[in-house]
Amino acid sequence: MQRAWFSLLVSLFLSVSALADDRMSHGSWSSQFLDGMGEATTHENGTSTFGILCAQGSCRYYFANGIDCEPSGNYPFMITTDAGALTIEGVCEPVATANGDILVYWFNENDAMNRAFQQTPVVGFAFPLTNGKFRLSSFSMEGFNDAIQRMVTGLRARSDSPASSQQQELQMEIQEATPEPAEST
Repeated sequence: MQRAWFSLLVSLFLSVSALADDRMSHGSWSSQFLDGMGEATTHENGTSTFGILCAQGSCRYYFANGIDCEPSGNYPFMITTDAGALTIEGVCEPVATANGDILVYWFNENDAMNRAFQQTPVVGFAFPLTNGKFRLSSFSMEGFNDAIQRMVTGLRARSDSPASSQQQELQMEIQEATPEPAEST
């Protein structure tokens, strides 16, 4: 369920990213906001993308490299930093964008990974291919800390705003007014 929710949010976010407000560059990274979501992202020469998307108190990293995958399938890859290598299992999900559908590999963030990303100048991704080789991607982390800080601060400010509180109250009222489905016997 959470995977479907996050995919829906990303589809919405990426498909209207041109409409996102407050897009700002931070070295090799950028940060932006749209409808209660925040994203920090970087690109590798237009061939691969690495980023993090946060919404409603939950964040997930994503990696896109143009390689086809089976939706909802798990795919292993390795991430290298100055702190060492991390073996990751990403979940493939199609995401609709303004430029067409793309396939992204989602993976959860954790404290050790966040610290490694904050302290390294470059992050490398090694993605295994079926021919026994790897596709390598490398991302500059220049501006990562600033992009993350801006995104986190911006999301907190937006969630504390009166408009956000009103929107949350409206969502709760809608949920309370929606009748529960009848149990089948």
